[in-house]
Amino acid sequence: MESRLAARPERLKLESDLFRFWSSLDDGARYHPADDMVLRHAEHHFNLQCLPAAYYGPLKNAPVVLLFLSPGFDISDLDHANSIEGQTWYASQRSGTAPLPTEQDHAALFQWWTGICRPFRLDPDQIRHKLAILNLGAYKSVDFRDWHMLSALPSSRKALDWVQSVLFPQAEGGERVVVCLRSAKHWGLRTAEGGPYGEALFAPSVTRAGHMLHGDLRERIIRVIQARLRG
Repeated sequence: MESRLAARPERLKLESDLFRFWSSLDDGARYHPADDMVLRHAEHHFNLQCLPAAYYGPLKNAPVVLLFLSPGFDISDLDHANSIEGQTWYASQRSGTAPLPTEQDHAALFQWWTGICRPFRLDPDQIRHKLAILNLGAYKSVDFRDWHMLSALPSSRKALDWVQSVLFPQAEGGERVVVCLRSAKHWGLRTAEGGPYGEALFAPSVTRAGHMLHGDLRERIIRVIQARLRG
């Protein structure tokens, strides 16, 4: 993979932009400075007492990436935001190289991501260094209702630009497996066929919670993901 990526320096530059964008935050920052004006001027339901969560896991080089809409809210998120340990952990996630959390790192998030990955039938310890989750919106809420913010927030536009310029071409070329599990149309995909687009970009039909509906495409995606995560 590295040799194929190295042949496209313009793509590597774009890739690093996303991680520089988020890694520039102070550890305790509740929002990205680029989003300040929109967050102050527009009505929204984000809980800005929490730390932003644009992505989790080793997004820089994970062989499997799952796309979602936005992070949910758990009461423990407030404790994380107000503790040095929590702030340090979120800062490590923004590097794009840290693994997905263990139950000790973040119990609520661990329960969520292992539930999403249960159909893959793999040990969480086996895959937490190989799978990443990217959100279109970085701010937490109990129930996402702020569709208008996705086009207004610079951070959401940054995620979309990076996905369409870097991640989707990688998936279409087979360098990574990318599966959209929420709000495909906002990522620029359609679910009528579900994919694959190219070699390994999928947008299957899903439930509101992000679980793939049963069928042949679901089984195909599971097999493809298992092969990448076991490799």
